[in-house]
Order: sequence, then C-alpha cells, then structure tokens
Amino acid sequence: MKTMLLGLLVAAAGGEPPPAYVLGSSVNLRKEACKTAEVLQKLPIGTECRTLESLEGGWARVRCGEAEGFVVGALLGPEKPSVEKLAAEAKDPKRMLLQREESALRAATLAPEDAGLQKELATLFFERNLEAVARLKKPSLRRPFEFDCTVNDPARCLRGTSALFVDGVKVRAETKKNLFVIAFGTAETLTVYRGRFRFDNKHFDKTQEAHVQGEVLEQVASSSAQILDGALFSGIAMPSDAELWPALGRYVLDENSMSNVSSLSSEWALISLEDVDGIPRVQWNSCLKRPYMLMLRRDIHGRVLVVIEGEGGALERYWMTAASKRENSLELTLEDFYGRHKRQELFKLPEPGGDIAFLGKTAYTHALSKYPDTGEPCVEGGP
Repeated sequence: MKTMLLGLLVAAAGGEPPPAYVLGSSVNLRKEACKTAEVLQKLPIGTECRTLESLEGGWARVRCGEAEGFVVGALLGPEKPSVEKLAAEAKDPKRMLLQREESALRAATLAPEDAGLQKELATLFFERNLEAVARLKKPSLRRPFEFDCTVNDPARCLRGTSALFVDGVKVRAETKKNLFVIAFGTAETLTVYRGRFRFDNKHFDKTQEAHVQGEVLEQVASSSAQILDGALFSGIAMPSDAELWPALGRYVLDENSMSNVSSLSSEWALISLEDVDGIPRVQWNSCLKRPYMLMLRRDIHGRVLVVIEGEGGALERYWMTAASKRENSLELTLEDFYGRHKRQELFKLPEPGGDIAFLGKTAYTHALSKYPDTGEPCVEGGP
C-alpha cells in the first residue's frame, strides 16, 4: 500500500510512478475493479507494472506494458520476485503447506527449467491434499469403489484403475497410510479426488492379486495451469488407446440412479429355468471354469459398466446412464461402450427371499454356487 501511495504522489507531481511487480504466479488483469469482470490478460509473476490509481476494496488501476486494467493491489510489490527467496520459503517447515506450495509454484513459474523446483511443487501439492483429507470431518460426497489389482503397490493400483476407460487424461496418484489423492490433468482442467481406502495384499504372493476398497470423499476441479500440470504429470503419458474411451466425467450416474443400483450384487450368473427336470441350471463356461456372467462394474469415477457374457463367447459392454425404480424392477438406460447407440432394459429384481433376477427375458442369479451347472464341454480354441 505504501508503494501505491508513493507512486500516486509521484504521478501527481507529474512524474512516472515507480514500478510495481506482479507477485502471484499468474494474476488476472481485469477490465473493471470486480472479481467477475472480463479478464483482459493473465500477468505472469515478475511482470513490471505502474500503479495509476488506488481504489476502494483493495483494487488498483495499473498499466503493464501496453495493457491497462485493474488488479488486486495485494498481488503487487515494489521488489521483483526472487527465485532463491521463493525456493527458500517453499522449504521452510514453519510455514503452512498452502503457503509453501504457493511459493514453490511462483518459483517454478520464474524458473520453469529447474527440475528440482518442479519436483518440490508436486511434492507439496500432494502433501497439502493428503493433509486436507486427513482433517476432513464432513465429506462432500461418499462414492464407494472396489476392485482387484495385480500390482502390489497401492498408488500404482489407484492410478491404473483411475486411468482405465478415460480419454484425454493424465493421472497421478499418491497415498499415505489409508489416505489417497488422485490428480487428473486434461487440456482444460485439473481434477482431484481425495479419499480413504484399504489395500488388502495379505494373499498377494499366492494369488498375485490385492483387493482395494475405499471411498472418494471429495472431488475438486480448477482450471489447468501449465507449470503445475508440468510438475504433477512429468513423465506420465496418456494411454495409447484412450481415444476409444469416454472423457472424464462422462457416464457418471446421478445420485438417485447410483442409489438404485448400489445395493445390487456386482456379479450375476446366467441361469436356465427350462431344463426338463425343472431344476434351474447355471450356464457354465467350461473353458474359463466359471458361469457366464452379468457384471455391474462400479468404478472410482461413479460410473457403472455393464458387461454381459453370452454362450458361445458373445460379449457386450454398456455404460449405464440412468436407473429408475419401477415397482420391483429397475428401468435401465444403457449406452454401448463406444457411444454408438442406446437401449432400454428392464431389470426385474429377485422376489423377497429369492435370488433370481431378469434382465429383459434372460434369467440371472446372484447365488453363484447354489445351482448345478450345465456341464458343457470346453470347445477347443475357446467358446
């Protein structure tokens, strides 16, 4: 403020106001002194400006090169920001993590070629987010997920399943005990999931699988920033076949639809009710040594992938886009995996005390080991 007042006194005397430098990593130069006003341009840290007028509410009218507009006065200072000073602030354990992260971001913006600053920025970003979920008392959502993983590393498991079937996104995950943070970077947006999980790898040596179960408790998004994105996703490539997959956020079920399907079993065996002896029989895939299945795969993003296996090796995959309750049934809206067409299906729920449901006219049971199987032989070469 003293710098602005001095600048105004100099200007009133007919002189050029002294320089004032942008302190934030990127500051909006607006058309009017209002946070909702049009952004004329973004001023990177270290930009030299001249203060022309000090306004109420902490705003200042400034000239930066040929551009003139309004900025928040607190984001200007009389000294040009120093990489060394900002880097020291980022490493100072006495400061709050948010302050250290901001200093690291400013330092990395001034020296984008410094790999050490990029690494420090990414570390502080994840430390701050892990601290945030550790202190979380009232989650903004509770989105459960559960899956098996063939990698004995929790962060890699979370990253792998989060990147699956998502187009145009880079993914990085970090964990600390039972906490996780997953960052998703697209060309326009940085999205962060924060939550808690359990990583069960007790039998990994025997089964080569770990079981992962948890909840996404918060999801936040902000505009993509080149320096931060570069730090978070350094060396991380997008999946090679990602162009075949939906964009992040597509096919996420609304709260009512997810509530309607959340209590359903995720695995159903195809069953025949027409055997001559009147005994229902599970349709058996002898090659895979398990039944033909209907699977409802709920993922970490809040999507449900419906996988329908048929006799002879037929396989259909659909994204569930809606699930509405109708008496003892669910009316499902399904869109094929590549988004080419939609279909409506009625899923008739089991009767009270029962285990047999119907998708359309096809019967399924969630009691996978209750009924005898058809015992069909495995055809050479697979079904």
